[in-house]
Amino acid sequence: MNLRDEIIVLLDDSVEDFFLSKDEKARIKGALNALSPDKRVSDFLRSELFKIARSRINAENYHEILNWTENINKLILAANKIEVQQESVYFSPGEECLQAILSHINRATRKISICLFTISDDRIAEALISKHKNGVSIRVISDNDKINDKGSDIEKLANAGIPIRLDITENHMHHKFALFDGNITLTGSYNWTRSAERYNHENILITDSSRVLREFDKEFELLWNEFPAFHYS
Repeated sequence: MNLRDEIIVLLDDSVEDFFLSKDEKARIKGALNALSPDKRVSDFLRSELFKIARSRINAENYHEILNWTENINKLILAANKIEVQQESVYFSPGEECLQAILSHINRATRKISICLFTISDDRIAEALISKHKNGVSIRVISDNDKINDKGSDIEKLANAGIPIRLDITENHMHHKFALFDGNITLTGSYNWTRSAERYNHENILITDSSRVLREFDKEFELLWNEFPAFHYS
């Protein structure tokens, strides 16, 4: 029996006395967390929940079944890991993207993981250095071909003590994303440069989706372990 079918059996068993006990709640919650349903599976389970409720409800148990259904529904929604609470989109030219980046850097209290093709906007570099000095853990992955560009801030960041790793292959590390405090993902076409802010048509998407963050974090750690450290000389 797969987890989805197991959850339906648990619902059938729980509804028998029209009450969700602590033990039943723990077992259903555990099965849901193990399943980690996406929106499609979550919608299916909720549909099955309402079918079960409709098949058992009557005038005598109406309030008990309604309360049971509401409690189970909350468990299913809470386990829907893809559900996004907040997301924002910003565009350039103009300062929208820059201010969004600076805002999330300034809010960070624990760690910032950055994977950027190029960084040359001194305003962002200074904000990162300030956070590093205040104890926020910062790591940066970038492309080796861009560190020699005019205005590149990679050496400045490395000289400040921020760990840097560089792609040294013939190809480009062309990602553009940053992760803040294990909660927020920032991504899009926008490089952290003054030209992107002043002239280019670029975009940034910021989301607190836990599933999105997990996937970007996997990619960051994969590249961090693959690429060599850059040492300022």
